[in-house]
Amino acid sequence: MIPEAAKVQLNPEYISSLISQAYQRIRKHVIQTRLVFDPTYSLWLKCEHEQKTGSFKWRGALSKLSLFKPGQTIITASTGNHGLGVANAAVLFGLIARIFLPSTASPKKIEKLNVLGADLVNVDGDSLDAEMQGKEYAALHHLPWVSPYNDEAIIAGQGTIGLEISEQLSAIDKIYITVGGGGLVSGIASWIRFHHPAAEIIGCQPVNSPEMHLSILSGHVVMAPESLTTLSDGSAGPLEDDSITFPICQMVIDRFILVSEEEIEVSIRHLHLQHHMVVEGAAGVAMAAAIKDTRRLEVENAVVVLCGGNIDTVVHKRICDS
Repeated sequence: MIPEAAKVQLNPEYISSLISQAYQRIRKHVIQTRLVFDPTYSLWLKCEHEQKTGSFKWRGALSKLSLFKPGQTIITASTGNHGLGVANAAVLFGLIARIFLPSTASPKKIEKLNVLGADLVNVDGDSLDAEMQGKEYAALHHLPWVSPYNDEAIIAGQGTIGLEISEQLSAIDKIYITVGGGGLVSGIASWIRFHHPAAEIIGCQPVNSPEMHLSILSGHVVMAPESLTTLSDGSAGPLEDDSITFPICQMVIDRFILVSEEEIEVSIRHLHLQHHMVVEGAAGVAMAAAIKDTRRLEVENAVVVLCGGNIDTVVHKRICDS
């Protein structure tokens, strides 16, 4: 369990200060991604799928790995995007990365990791199984563990997206962020909550994997009653019981919107046809939630965070051709 003192410290003001520090460390290595307007739905799109490695995870990996000394071996677990970020950042900072991968990881992401020459350990199970085995290995061998989301430096790196949005758009009424383990939303939402206190923060999850939503409803970390597949593989799966992202999400997320697999596909197809964008399922979740939101007004400045673009080409073609 997380100590109450830690929960008090993990407030938007404190996390915002970490985000500012992280941005100074990583800004020369990141792309300040575009903010594009979608006239069909009157939405601003933060194009983080255009980030290096094709995902927001690059920011968190840079933020965390920039704190290590060259030559160190670090251990992590990932469905792919975090692993890609860590593998690339390890090369940049002269580190050795061993990555534990669940069997649900996207083939395209695994292929990219192999190209980078990453040391991959395959785990039979979901993202939480990979995390648990990775943590155990790190503890057994006295090596640093780099959580995909349960880490202040990771959260701060992801939160630099919120800092950039603030620089690109002076007024923010609503922001839609896909939620998995909670690192992305914890960072961005903390920045937005502190600097744009009137903005509404909407957590977006697939109906097939709504663990954070269910956990917040329950008041403690829970698993979904059944394991279902989802296009949003990057956000799928349970979170650690002691995750610092859980109390942060309790503080900063105003409400959740859950979307179906069909709604995710519609969003992916729209972004491709309207903007020639290739986004993965997790990005489609946030877009689908914004489209679905009956409380959103067209006159509002609403931002959708398109968190990644690493989707299997066969899957993307099937969606866009249907």
